[in-house]
Amino acid sequence: MRMVLAMMGVTAACFTFLASPALATLTAPERGFISSNPAQTWEEGLICGNGLIGANALSRPLNETIIFTHKRLFMPEGVPTQPPLMAPHLSKVRKLIDEGKYDEATQLAFDVSGQESFMYPDRFIPAFDLNIEMRSQGAVKEYMRSVNFQTGEAVVQWADEQGTFERRMFVSRRDGLAVVLITGLGERKVNCRLALGPRKPSMALDPLTLSRSAQVFARNIINIETTAEPSALTFRNTFAQAYPGSIQAVEGVAGIFQKNGATTATDDSLLITEADQVMILVDIRLPLDAATSHIDDMKHSLLAQTMEYATLLQRHAEVHGELFNRMRLDIGGGADHKRTTEELLADSTNERLNRALIEKEFDAGRYNIISCTGELPPVLQGGWAGTYVPGWASDFTHNGNVPSAIACLLMGNLPELMLSYTAYIESIIPGMEANAERIFGARGIVLPSRTTTNGYNNALAPKFAGGFWVGGAAWAAHFFYDYYLYTGDRKFLAEHAVPFMEKTAIFFEDYLYEGPDGKYVFSPTQSPENTPKNSDSQGSFNATMDVAAAKELLWNLISASNELGINRNKIPQWQAMLDKMPEYMISEDGIIKEWLTPKLDNNDSHRHSSQLYPLYDGMPEEIADNPDLRAAFKKSIEYKLDKHWRNKPSGFMSFGLVQLGQAATSLGEGEMAYDCLMHLVNRFWLNNLASMHNHRSLFNMDISGGMPAVIIKMLVASDPGKIQILPALPDAWPTGTIEGVLCRGQIEINRLEWDAAHILLTMTSGRRQEITLTIPTDIKSISVKKGDGRIERTGQARSCQVILPKGEVTIEILK
Repeated sequence: MRMVLAMMGVTAACFTFLASPALATLTAPERGFISSNPAQTWEEGLICGNGLIGANALSRPLNETIIFTHKRLFMPEGVPTQPPLMAPHLSKVRKLIDEGKYDEATQLAFDVSGQESFMYPDRFIPAFDLNIEMRSQGAVKEYMRSVNFQTGEAVVQWADEQGTFERRMFVSRRDGLAVVLITGLGERKVNCRLALGPRKPSMALDPLTLSRSAQVFARNIINIETTAEPSALTFRNTFAQAYPGSIQAVEGVAGIFQKNGATTATDDSLLITEADQVMILVDIRLPLDAATSHIDDMKHSLLAQTMEYATLLQRHAEVHGELFNRMRLDIGGGADHKRTTEELLADSTNERLNRALIEKEFDAGRYNIISCTGELPPVLQGGWAGTYVPGWASDFTHNGNVPSAIACLLMGNLPELMLSYTAYIESIIPGMEANAERIFGARGIVLPSRTTTNGYNNALAPKFAGGFWVGGAAWAAHFFYDYYLYTGDRKFLAEHAVPFMEKTAIFFEDYLYEGPDGKYVFSPTQSPENTPKNSDSQGSFNATMDVAAAKELLWNLISASNELGINRNKIPQWQAMLDKMPEYMISEDGIIKEWLTPKLDNNDSHRHSSQLYPLYDGMPEEIADNPDLRAAFKKSIEYKLDKHWRNKPSGFMSFGLVQLGQAATSLGEGEMAYDCLMHLVNRFWLNNLASMHNHRSLFNMDISGGMPAVIIKMLVASDPGKIQILPALPDAWPTGTIEGVLCRGQIEINRLEWDAAHILLTMTSGRRQEITLTIPTDIKSISVKKGDGRIERTGQARSCQVILPKGEVTIEILK
């Protein structure tokens, strides 16, 4: 075995490569997929990630490109702009809104901002490409590619006249490296040229996007340096618009390890001939000081690596697989799991939704979110990028997208990943405080609709009133408090959730004022990105989402304070605030109002469904106890489905369907939720099982988190002390199994199995407690089959009390 490793004093220990497997056609993993076509664009590549480094392989046999990303690679585009100083003009803005001059109010806010136009935060961009050119003897044939969700490994396999080749790739969650292995199966030798280089704008882009990408690249990506040595490739560039505190450069090193063969280095590429195997280890750093380089350190670390590919993969799979394997869904997909994604996508129709495709997309969504969540939550593109002009800067969009992407983290049994979201939100509190003070003259915090490297709110334009949106921090507080409800972590509640909720509540204490009827007025505000039907501006007041989020915040803050025995002097004030909140309203056509005022009319044709906020993740008592409100929310969902989705060939903004599906499940409307799911399954996934924003286009991870959440909520819903089993079960799923659902109250449903006659439920409780267990039909009999649990019938046909021990219990229910 020949390896060229002598560099910088590094001497390689004995290094063992993966043994060449016998020649075989690539088959579908137990949980994962196979695909018969390589990527035409970067959006169709095979994606891997460890939550910090992302890798996207276009999976082309002879001219491969692997696009690498780093979750903190937000391209610096100049010193951040402070939020607009609107506070001195707030009374005038409010007066204009009160007079119905919404456009003038929005224009005034923009004029005093000093901005030339709407400002996006620093955009998320790719780091660099690894290009792999290979030789072929005759035509390429027997092509297949796959991703194994349980191990996080992507594989590309093909053959030519001389034999079969294989490329394998993963990004290690344990070792922090991307790993690529190129193998000639059997006696076939590897001949390839390797090079690192900047991301090249794809010719598949439309001309305008291609031009814009080239302009951004030329303007900001400077001082590109690439080198090639016998055992390493390096890449570096700096940024023309870097600023103090921003990243100053991107650096990458690819350590090259080969078995046998010869190596020739040129200025910027490495030619390898007649090797049995080639392994490539990739690391990425983002220096904060342009004068400091980490390249030598990365070289030394990579080239000292002695673990074989199989060992590195095993180390990663132990960590990644433990996260992924916590859940499993089986609704009867069966033998269809062996089919390619191309076949499944073609086979599935609205009339006959393919069950294996549902199960695969459920798994794919969780895999995608796990792979792009680590130090930070998912950006719009999760953790992958293919262009310097990503849609909406591929930022953290908080008015719908991020909440959809993280919707499955808690109920989907990944609570530790929710901490990436809460930690990120806490990191931008200084900017959020500046928003409250400068825009609204208030204490506390305001989370803007979009952020990346800071929390400043610059989302203003003459026709866009994003700077007025005030519900963001309250929505974020929902996830802080929910983390406690799911895990029972009182330390987190006391040190993170309550302080964040208090900062948010203080803002509303200052921002809200009483109207003539004694009820609070929310002004100015924006219902995310929507314009009332009888207005010419998004600038508005009393947006239903803001009212609902503020009410939820105060309810949760009172509950948390009582739990911890704190804020006894504040609780009466917060309760008084709740008493002054505007009431929900129903329009003349029976739909829930998006603005709680008779002055503003609904615009229900809009893609967002922000007025459904109260039902995104449960149902407040004031709605549960009011049949008219429940009917109005239901009619709102029906209208949106009719307007946007039913009998429509395409579709825009997939997370809008998640919002509809979440609300439908909260109402217990299984067929309506299934209607939402049908469109999610059939319209927004590509053959690499990456999710899209639009109809099979625009790479986006919103529904990778949101769609599993909708499915879980169809099967299990929970509140502290309450669990509903099969609350929104559609007729299409008469039998099935789901494993690993996490419930509020420190309860995990290890396994839920159902058919037409019975339910078998195994749960583990983190503490001894009593819960109300409910199913959608009458309970004929219920018994404890295993464990020390006890059942108490209460006279309710569909529910009973269950006393759970700390530990596992199995319950059988006959329907």
